[in-house]
Amino acid sequence: GSSAHALAAAVMGKHSKNNNERAFFSHAERQAAKYGRHSSGLLGGHNTAGGNFVDTGWGSHKRTLDSDAMKDLDACSLTLVPCVDPVITPKGVVYDKQVIYQYILDRKAEIERELRAWTAQQEAEAAGAASEAARAADQRVEEFVARQEGLSKSDLASRRPSDPSSSGGAVGALMGRTLVEDTGKHAADTSFWVPQLTPQSKSLLDKPDGVVRCPITNEPLKLKQLYPLSFTRADESLTCAETLAKPRNERYICPLSKKALSNTNPAAFLRPSGTVVSVSCVDSIIKKDMVDPFTDPPTRLKEKDIIPLRVEGTGFAAKTDEKALKVTKTDVMGF
Repeated sequence: GSSAHALAAAVMGKHSKNNNERAFFSHAERQAAKYGRHSSGLLGGHNTAGGNFVDTGWGSHKRTLDSDAMKDLDACSLTLVPCVDPVITPKGVVYDKQVIYQYILDRKAEIERELRAWTAQQEAEAAGAASEAARAADQRVEEFVARQEGLSKSDLASRRPSDPSSSGGAVGALMGRTLVEDTGKHAADTSFWVPQLTPQSKSLLDKPDGVVRCPITNEPLKLKQLYPLSFTRADESLTCAETLAKPRNERYICPLSKKALSNTNPAAFLRPSGTVVSVSCVDSIIKKDMVDPFTDPPTRLKEKDIIPLRVEGTGFAAKTDEKALKVTKTDVMGF
C-alpha cells in the first residue's frame, strides 16, 4: 500500500504552492488559488482567527518586472537607448534631442497630410449636399410644371431619363455576357451582390488635432519647452561614447552627494543651470534655500524650476509611474 501511494505521488507530483502528496486540491487550496495575492498561505494565515484568503491567497495582483524591463534614467523615451544629447520636457520625460526633433518634424508633416484629407472630405460633402439640393429643386420644378400641365406621376416618370441605380432593377454581367437581370423592386435585397447594388461604406475622417503632442504624456510638445540636460559623469576623463558604454549605474552621479543616479536613486532637473541632481539632495539641500547653486550668481528657484525625471521604478508596478504595468486579477479556471 505504501509503495503504491509513493508511486502515485511521484507520478502526480507535489502541489507547488502547498507541498503535499494529495492528488487533489483541498478546499483551502482552492480558496487560496481563487484570491490572487502572494503569500505562503500560512503567514498571518487563513487558519488564524483574523486571517482571510483575500490577504493570504496565492498569486499576485501586480506584475513584477526585472531590471531589463526598466528604462534607464538617461535613456530616450522613444529609442530606449542612452541619450547623446538629452533634453527634458516640463513633465520630466527625457528624449534625445535629434530623435525628438525628427519626431516633431514628422508629426507636423503627418498633421498636414491629415488636414488636407479632412479638408477634401469636407469639400466633397459640401459639393454633394449642394448637388442633392439642386436635384431636389429641379424635381420640385418638374412636379410643379407637371401639375400645371395636368400630367400624372407615371407620365412625369416617363419624361425623366432612366437611371439604372434608381430603377429598382439589377443587371449582372461578365465579359459582355448577362448573368442575371432582375427588374423587380426588391432587386436590391435579392441581388445585393451585383456591383451597382453593393453597399458602400463611407469612411469619415475626424478633424485632426493640429497640436504636436508628447508621445508619452500626450501633452502639447513645444521646442521652447525642451530643456537641455547636464549630467555629471562618474568619470570625467572618459569621452561621451565611453560613458554611454558603461553600465547604467556607473554613468552619472549626483554632483552634490557623489552617489550614482539610477531608478533606485532618482534624479531631478534644475531648470536655470540644467544640472541633474538626486531627489534626496533636492529635498535635503536645494529646497531649504530654493536657490540653484550651480549658477553664478545662484538663481532663485520656483517649484516649476525643479522637474523630477520620469522613472520606471525598481521592478514593481507599485513603485513606478507606469499605471499600465498593473495587472487585473482574473479567477483561476475551475475554482
